[in-house]
Amino acid sequence: MYNKIVFLTRKNFFYVDFKLHDSFSNRIYLILFHLCFILVDLKNKRNDKNYQQAIFDFFFKQIELNFRELGYGDTAVNNKMKNLISLFYEILIKCKKWKLLQNDSKNNLLLNFFSNNYNNKILSNNLTNYFDKFSSFVEDMSLNSITKGVFNFIYKE
Repeated sequence: MYNKIVFLTRKNFFYVDFKLHDSFSNRIYLILFHLCFILVDLKNKRNDKNYQQAIFDFFFKQIELNFRELGYGDTAVNNKMKNLISLFYEILIKCKKWKLLQNDSKNNLLLNFFSNNYNNKILSNNLTNYFDKFSSFVEDMSLNSITKGVFNFIYKE
């Protein structure tokens, strides 16, 4: 599942069509939003918190390894991970309420995380549309598909 989500965050349309800056932080935000939508849906489909915790642990272990590969030391990694986990929970709370939000609220929420120098309104509208579709896609997935990471989300405007 981790590889599938990382693959989704590397899609060119984010950076070419949406004009999102291709930065480490934006990729992390994309990973976290995807992960949160999946975890929210898993909670709705199954009450096994151990499985959700295992997914969380695996994702954050992979992100920690990526920080270390970038050359960060122990202290920097620990600080970055602490901040990232806090950010994750902030995003998770927002994703739990996603379906209840109006588009303007979704756009503003996304602009708090993602920004660019081109046109923030276009970016936020595109990201809102994308995550609306991703959220619906995950809702329609079977529990088995989610847990095995067997899914191929294809974004079409």
